[in-house]
Amino acid sequence: MSSSAFPPFVGAHTVDTAESRRVPWPLSAVTLASTCIILGLLWDISWHRTIGRDAFLTPAHVAIYLGAVIAGVTCGTLALGTTFGGGPEARGASVRFWGFRAPLGAWVCIWGSFAMLTSAPFDNWWHNAYGLDVQILSPPHTLLGVGMIAIQIGAMLMVLARQNRTRSTGGALRLMFVYCSGIALLMVATIVWEYTGFANAMHGSLFYKVAAVSLPAYLLAPARAGRVRWPATAVALVYMGLTLLMAWVLPLFPATARLAPVYNPP
Repeated sequence: MSSSAFPPFVGAHTVDTAESRRVPWPLSAVTLASTCIILGLLWDISWHRTIGRDAFLTPAHVAIYLGAVIAGVTCGTLALGTTFGGGPEARGASVRFWGFRAPLGAWVCIWGSFAMLTSAPFDNWWHNAYGLDVQILSPPHTLLGVGMIAIQIGAMLMVLARQNRTRSTGGALRLMFVYCSGIALLMVATIVWEYTGFANAMHGSLFYKVAAVSLPAYLLAPARAGRVRWPATAVALVYMGLTLLMAWVLPLFPATARLAPVYNPP
């Protein structure tokens, strides 16, 4: 069977044609999944601070886990297609795991999807047993956060693999890689927000230690691999743009506290 059904990962280099410059659907799908996850996460933080954790299936939670499902189904389909329908070139550009073959980034996304979906019932049980969170990095949230970051990194690896295996330097792929890198940076910054998200934290050393350990790699790696001008700056602009988008859009919708101890003026 021809490997043309899965065009993103064929050969060390592909011919510079209109087909090679087209963004394959798995890349678009994992980018959509990454977007759902980061927007859902920022939405969920706002929901907790204004409404409270009133239910498990809030719209923000649905957006987060929808991203996990999209990434898992997409990369699972890609793995099955590469294993059973891929030609020798596609199989040669893949990584074997338990007898199945898929690009490295797809395996990272699959692992992240399983981690996120595993954390969902654990998180619901944790809240029912212990009540509201007193910190961001509770055990189920830690597993959820690691899964989220894995999907972001997997998406970056998939886009980067396509970019490096084609002779075309199409603008769509370059911008997609920068966009996925910006989401990864924002994801990590949100995970460590408990230590870096408050202005008063800047008066202590922990803020700078956490920021210095967690954030630079997500700027330096895209700066090395990106094919756009000023790639690290472009990644930072994606980070800033998504943050401003949610900061400007979410306050447009009224919210009433439904669960104590969320502050609700009389």
